Amino acid sequence: MGVRWILVAVASAACSGRGATKPRVVEDAPAVAKPVVPAGPYKVDATFDKGDVQIRVEWKDVPVEARASAGRTACGTAKPAAVAPTTTWGIPDVVVMIDANHGKAMPASGSASGSGSGSGSTTRIGESRIVLERCALSPRVAIVESPLIIASAMEAPAKLTLAKLAPARPLVAPAAPTPQGTTIQLPIAGHEAALALDTDSITELRSDDDYAIAVVAPTPYYAITEANGQVILRDVPIGTFDIAAWLPARAGRSARTARGKVTVTAGTLAEVTLTL
Repeated sequence: MGVRWILVAVASAACSGRGATKPRVVEDAPAVAKPVVPAGPYKVDATFDKGDVQIRVEWKDVPVEARASAGRTACGTAKPAAVAPTTTWGIPDVVVMIDANHGKAMPASGSASGSGSGSGSTTRIGESRIVLERCALSPRVAIVESPLIIASAMEAPAKLTLAKLAPARPLVAPAAPTPQGTTIQLPIAGHEAALALDTDSITELRSDDDYAIAVVAPTPYYAITEANGQVILRDVPIGTFDIAAWLPARAGRSARTARGKVTVTAGTLAEVTLTL
């Protein structure tokens, strides 16, 4: 099923009082009902034994060229580097996944949490939103739910193209994207497009200068590493499972993957490091 998109006009409220300016009206952006965006977090069924898994992804001695900017954007800003490692080579924006069901039906949903501190705070799936601002898309990699909101913060009209990489499957890194010829027109700042993404899919959104990856995950046991290269997946069923990491191709650099295993015991935090 192809990607369907709806353009949503979001007009800023005019300032009150004398001298207030009228919001710019875009003729080709009719207002439609804005879809309700799920706020998470994942639901957790407490009827099975479970534990937490802290995942750290490293890429030691990342080449200098992979850490350098890939040039300048049309906005005059520096293009993001392919990789932004920490001083200890932790890698952010990596998709990690645990095959916690061994290909069988999931016993229940789990949850993803923060930066690996073990504080117990739970993060949400996110607002299922990607923003184009100053010629850059943010976040660059995200676990989302459909519909995905693409928001413009640009002063000029912008265009995005879509490519479906592959169905999202545990432990499977997608191949090169298959262009679909689908485009999204974002008139100006304050306008949004609502994308109805396929179930269990990985989609690439590309602007003239940047691109982002949106993952509609098939299980709750997917997450994106944070700035320190770590993330915690909570409420994982007990057992020994395969685990994988996928750093998408970007800035002219090829994708990288890593695999490993993790053993989860009830009420404990298992720690695993994957090296790209």
